Amino acid sequence: MLIYIYMLLTLAMGVSALWKGAIYPGIAGIVGPTLCWFAASGLKGSLLVGTWSQKLAGLGAAIAFVVVGMGIVYHSGYWVGLFGYEFTGVAWCLAGLVAGWISTTRQHAA
Repeated sequence: MLIYIYMLLTLAMGVSALWKGAIYPGIAGIVGPTLCWFAASGLKGSLLVGTWSQKLAGLGAAIAFVVVGMGIVYHSGYWVGLFGYEFTGVAWCLAGLVAGWISTTRQHAA
């Protein structure tokens, strides 16, 4: 349930930025947090059910996805206004990392 809420909020805020005319930040606001969520989810999945080489590849892919995702968001200057609070795009990506890690179970990874 957590991941559905996170992804719905990510899409809504990215589309909102696109609607206001901020094309690059809007696309970055959708792609960057999604990559960070993929990174955490994939890393946990590889650690739960993977072999040693799959765990190593999962770590490498997770690092690459986090660097690219956070880099895009940081470069675009994207920020999020949510329920009266303002977060930087990097903070929203970190929330995606946490959501991806928490929501991935052994059943999802298998």
